Amino acid sequence: MPEPEPESSGPGEPGWGAPRELLFVLAEDATAAGTALDVIGRWAQVTARLPPRLALVVVPAGRLADAAAVPGVLGVFATDVPVELAATLDPRERLFVDGWLARAVAKPPRPFEGRPWDEPT
Repeated sequence: MPEPEPESSGPGEPGWGAPRELLFVLAEDATAAGTALDVIGRWAQVTARLPPRLALVVVPAGRLADAAAVPGVLGVFATDVPVELAATLDPRERLFVDGWLARAVAKPPRPFEGRPWDEPT
């Protein structure tokens, strides 16, 4: 499979579209998983890893299909993992996934948010 050409040098550059941090489930074989992330890392940004099979990756909107087609990538998820896959996660992996999911939950506003720190209350 020919390797896709890079669109730009990073997520803040033109051509990236709306970047999204996605959960990648990789092959359990550490070599295959590492090779997959090396390929994807040429045109996407790996933000976190839990070897051998989980990674968070910021993928350009137009490259999602390319990323999912890389050998060694078993699944790419934007919001949650299927129940069947979640059942196979060990406790460390479940914590990693739960932390990723928690980042997407809206946080309530804090009292006095946005005010100068030395403003009288």
